[in-house]
Amino acid sequence: MKEIILIRHGKPLSAHNNKLSAGEFTNWVRQYNQSPLDNAYYPDEKRHFSTHHVIASPLKRAQLSANYYMGKPAVDVIPELKEMDIPYYRLPLRLKAWHWVLLNRLMWFCGKAGRFESFVEAKKRVCKAANELEKKAEKHSHIVVFGHGMSNRYIRVFLAKKGWEITEKNNGYWGVTRLIKN
Repeated sequence: MKEIILIRHGKPLSAHNNKLSAGEFTNWVRQYNQSPLDNAYYPDEKRHFSTHHVIASPLKRAQLSANYYMGKPAVDVIPELKEMDIPYYRLPLRLKAWHWVLLNRLMWFCGKAGRFESFVEAKKRVCKAANELEKKAEKHSHIVVFGHGMSNRYIRVFLAKKGWEITEKNNGYWGVTRLIKN
């Protein structure tokens, strides 16, 4: 049996939900991408994945999460595992940060272009990441991957289409998704 464990990174310290203008939201996204983890939101318990091959996204929050959770850095870093971009559009609004994320992602899903990876490009990249994880699982039958919310969701979908069974699913900060295949 092969197993892929997807763990979403811990909560970034900068993940506040203040009201922001479009320009302030752009800065919020930059800070979110560079933020250390909020140590007030570490998981209550850590599962034991000491026999698993450890893989992470190249983004800081995933690297820090792997190091904290496993007690050592990831063995492999796969660039395609990085989060699907949080898009940002210039709109004359003041919204809470997470409302900006939802509104901008909705526009992004509908195909609105910007100075960031398109939704179609992001899905292709994440599909490549899922294929890479499947190849890694051929060599290392048990892997644990520290990644991101949206990317993990699409990896889960792509792997399920290839016959992987989802036995556990949690997309929150530190959430664990478990997939198995015989």
